[in-house]
Amino acid sequence: MHIGVRITPATDPTVATLALRAEAAGFDSVWLSERVATPLENHPYDPSVDPWIALSYVAALTTRVKLGTCVSQIAIRHPVIMARQLATLDRLSGGRVIVGAGAGWVHEEFTSTGVDYDTRGGRLAEAIQVIRHLWSEPEKGWDGKHFQVPPIKIVQPASAGGPPFFLGASNSRGLRRAALYGDGFISVGLTPDKLAVTAQRLGERRAAAGRRSDFPIFCQVDPPESA
Repeated sequence: MHIGVRITPATDPTVATLALRAEAAGFDSVWLSERVATPLENHPYDPSVDPWIALSYVAALTTRVKLGTCVSQIAIRHPVIMARQLATLDRLSGGRVIVGAGAGWVHEEFTSTGVDYDTRGGRLAEAIQVIRHLWSEPEKGWDGKHFQVPPIKIVQPASAGGPPFFLGASNSRGLRRAALYGDGFISVGLTPDKLAVTAQRLGERRAAAGRRSDFPIFCQVDPPESA
């Protein structure tokens, strides 16, 4: 079992101080969340700093901890830009990146960036495929439903095959997407019983798709109020 720490809010240089303390305490990973934009009123979350820039800042000061997002709306960005950004951080951190990604649910994140909200799930699934393609054979180009990329050269990550993708989901379509395209799963607010059911469903979907590789599950839980 590996235990990480989610740092929030990560809005000032203390994010690096907290990451260093987590590394010194023996934690395996540090995680940042992402909220690109939010409505002006009646929303439970505040906008966040860009987690990939903040993790680059953390990477420069740490040496061991994995660097992940829980989660980032990677499909709002074009996959060529995202592939280069992730490969850059992976190279400069020595292969410590975990790409935690989700389809998103806040309309303003999409309307404010000019991205179609209704196709967000399909865009995420294809974006992951495009990014992996760019990390393996970018010279062949990509012609998909949402993205078209000509044959190109692009910087490659340090990790073999590129950083892993951990997908978050809260419905059946999201679970199917995680099973088909994810290297791991990020759960939020699930009881042990519900987590066991979710893990079983993911396993069944992965088996049906012929996916037999390891599939870690990252469980987000609140720390106890007292030790």
